[in-house]
Amino acid sequence: MAEFYTNLPQKDKDGLQNTIDKLKTGNYQEEYQFNAGEYDAAIAFFVQRGFKRESAESTAYVILAQAKIDDVNPQELLDKLTYATPAQLSELITIILNANRYKSSRLGVRKTLATKETVSRNIIDDSPVVVETEDDGSTIL
Repeated sequence: MAEFYTNLPQKDKDGLQNTIDKLKTGNYQEEYQFNAGEYDAAIAFFVQRGFKRESAESTAYVILAQAKIDDVNPQELLDKLTYATPAQLSELITIILNANRYKSSRLGVRKTLATKETVSRNIIDDSPVVVETEDDGSTIL
């Protein structure tokens, strides 16, 4: 598209141009600026809990971005996560990451099904059961 230089004020974008701009940038491309100390503290928090460095960085970014959206102090959030068990932390992080992902791509946890050592089942026999009664009143199958 050719650029035009003029002294006239800029025209407002029409609906089509707004839609095109929105489709080009997408909903998940908004960049946030964080305090370097908060970002490093969040990364260290997750590295201490067994996350690899790359995972800790991306998780810290998502946590800080969500904290900024919700207008919550990220340090208070990390302080509350300190008392979470590894299973609770994993579940909370999964929920937060799913909230910030495309809806067609979800994270989850698979439960391992426990198998019984003994198998219990009903055996159905289609043959008729004959019941006979003895003279003393007992039944024979």
